[in-house]
Amino acid sequence: MKIKLTALALGIGLAYAAAPAFADVSISSTGSANTAFAEQNAATAATATITQNGNGNQAGIPGATPDDPAAIPGILQKNSDTVSASISQNGDTNTGSIIQDSANNSNASADQSGNGNLASTLQTGDALNTAITQSGNSNSATVTQTGANQTATISTTNSTGSSASVLQSDGLAVGNTATINQDSVQNQSASVVQSGNNQNTAITQNLDAMQGSATVMQSGDSNSTTVSQSNTWYSHAYVTQADTLNTASISQGPLGDYSTATINQTGTNQNAGISQSGATVFPGGAVSQGLYQASVLQTGGHDNAGNVTQSDGYNDAGTIVQNGGAYNETAAITQSGNDSNADITQTSGSHDGSATVGQAGDNNAAHVLQQDTWFSNATVSQNGSANTANVTQGGLADSSTASVDQSGSNEAATVSQSGGPLYVGGGSYQGNYQAAVTQSGDDNTATVTQSNSYADIANVGQDGSFQTATVLQAGGNTNTADVSQQGSYNLASVDQSGSTNSGATISQGGNNNDGSINQGGNLLNASITQSGDWSYADIAQVGGGSIATITQNGDGTSLATRNSAAILQNGSGFVASVAQSGNSNVAAIWQH
Repeated sequence: MKIKLTALALGIGLAYAAAPAFADVSISSTGSANTAFAEQNAATAATATITQNGNGNQAGIPGATPDDPAAIPGILQKNSDTVSASISQNGDTNTGSIIQDSANNSNASADQSGNGNLASTLQTGDALNTAITQSGNSNSATVTQTGANQTATISTTNSTGSSASVLQSDGLAVGNTATINQDSVQNQSASVVQSGNNQNTAITQNLDAMQGSATVMQSGDSNSTTVSQSNTWYSHAYVTQADTLNTASISQGPLGDYSTATINQTGTNQNAGISQSGATVFPGGAVSQGLYQASVLQTGGHDNAGNVTQSDGYNDAGTIVQNGGAYNETAAITQSGNDSNADITQTSGSHDGSATVGQAGDNNAAHVLQQDTWFSNATVSQNGSANTANVTQGGLADSSTASVDQSGSNEAATVSQSGGPLYVGGGSYQGNYQAAVTQSGDDNTATVTQSNSYADIANVGQDGSFQTATVLQAGGNTNTADVSQQGSYNLASVDQSGSTNSGATISQGGNNNDGSINQGGNLLNASITQSGDWSYADIAQVGGGSIATITQNGDGTSLATRNSAAILQNGSGFVASVAQSGNSNVAAIWQH
């Protein structure tokens, strides 16, 4: 039987009249281009159901509001508690709309099967629930809820080019929950906007849900967002959170290749996590590509944490930025694969911060910048070949530590630490930097620069062939530099300029080593120990009361078969000693 209701027919029976308590409405139609409306007013525990089979049917206009009589909803329930509304449509280009206005403890549901369908619900009140289910292509589902303790669920399956969106506001006393599930879909979009406290959002796009988009915006305290995109290559996820104690998590993978993830948080005690992974092959046999991009931005707060994990890909990029006068910031990036890049930036008074980068693979690069971040630490670990690491702790970076550990060949590590003339608030700068570089492999280069401070410590350890290590500590006093090289073709140079009561040590074991220490100041101590073939050592000290020691063991086989030792001291109260074991050695000491 085919039933078509007009606005006039609706007025005769149901619409625009107050309904008694426990009222029930049921409308069913079969065919095309049918229209159905139902209104219930002040009807506690009322139910309304519209069922339509066919194409081009209309159970209201999506986006209709109680204040717009021209945009009539399919089901309107107002000034009622514990009511229920349901729309079920089977066919193409159907529309369904439900409004529950000032209706507490109520439920709304819409179920659509077909293509080009539209479904929407609008609910005001507390403890309201909406569930929308759609299957087919080019469908749209929208949920709008105002009040506390709201729940919205949208499920989409077997679809291409569909969208789902949830808007929830005023969830202050008790938070709202939004859930969007999109399975076996392509070119999908999901968006959630929430304002209030204790809000929760979960978006899931999986089962070959490629080219998907997920967007979440939350404002308020103690909110949580989880975005999961599985087997969703060429997909994008964006999360924005403001205020305090919020948590955001984005997972893309497996087969998350060519995907991007971005988390932007403003406020205090925020937590952001991004995980991206690929697979060996795409469905059909194509080789996995990687090319992930992950970005975390945290500003204007303190005690924030950002974490990025990228695996099974190449040419991936991970970025974490934390700034805005914060402290106790934690950032960590972990990458496995080749040709990846990791960047961590902590600036603008982000003291007591922590930055960690771990990379496994070849041709990876790590960059850490901590600016005006005293009492902070930076750690970089790389396992593979042809990797580079760069750590800079500048400005007021006093009492900070930097560590670089590289295992492989062709690595290069650079650590730069510098202080400032004053702390914020007028205190004098302290220094107390600690830098450590450990390299194992071939063709390694390590450079450590520490300046404008005191009690700095630099340690460089290299184990392999043709390494170069340079340590420069400029200014201050009570600094320590220690360079240890084991292998061949090694060159180590330590320059402590204007340092008082400082010490430098070079230890080389292997072939073709060259060590040089240059110190300016008073009460300095320099020591070079070389064990191997045709090594060269040179110590220059300018000042007073300094000690220089060179120990060489070997015969030398080229460059005039040299094991040569030279000490130059200019000032007063010096002590110099050279001990050589072997043949054809040359030793020279100058004191002026």
